[in-house]
Amino acid sequence: MIVGYRCVVSMFGMNDPNQTLMQLESYIRDGRLEMSEVMATQFTDMFLQNKKRSKQDQIMLVKGLQILCDVLVMRNKVTLSTTSAKTLLRERKKIIQSNDMIGHYFQDLHRCAKCFALAGKKRKAKSFFVKAFKRSGGCLASALDGVLMIENDNKISDLFLRSLSNSGPVVKTGQTFILQPENLPPVEVTKILHALELSGLQNNELAQQQKSRINSQINAIQSGEMAANAKLQSALDTLKPKHDYYEYS
Repeated sequence: MIVGYRCVVSMFGMNDPNQTLMQLESYIRDGRLEMSEVMATQFTDMFLQNKKRSKQDQIMLVKGLQILCDVLVMRNKVTLSTTSAKTLLRERKKIIQSNDMIGHYFQDLHRCAKCFALAGKKRKAKSFFVKAFKRSGGCLASALDGVLMIENDNKISDLFLRSLSNSGPVVKTGQTFILQPENLPPVEVTKILHALELSGLQNNELAQQQKSRINSQINAIQSGEMAANAKLQSALDTLKPKHDYYEYS
């Protein structure tokens, strides 16, 4: 544990860095964003001040910076968010081997894209959105934020529609309709439909086809004509015997 971290422990009643990160995530879920920002800032500053960080300390720092970037974007802290984004990419590069604890690299590229888009630095943001798309193999969540934050950009719109075309069928989970691209983050359908109404996509034939597909699948699920999770149902169907063994007896 780094020197000075005890101050954060004392202030927030935490026992270790992992517990602090869990508390931060809990605060964000509860909407306590100001507290989250203060706590994440102190958490990351403590690690940054230690120039001889262990590998585990470096992982904790990167996770803290990820949370800090997210909170700063949610709070519209323009200058702080771009500074944190740059620090995040710099510190992540110091973790040479891949590590499941810090997530996929494309997710941090996505974070940086949002930070720079918020700051109005559209060229830089576009570059990060494109990199996130390529690195992930077509992340719909990243492409969606791209069209919402950088409107009327043909390149970003194309990436969004490409990812949408490969996102699979609509899935109902609880009371929410989502698209769940394979091995990528899920996205709520309501956000996608909102994006398809943007002026830059209203006259786009592919965009309107996707809008029609999504609405048709929602209606089919609601009427019972389509399984709430078509992928799961298809997998279950393959497990069913193709013949009734009793018919041969």
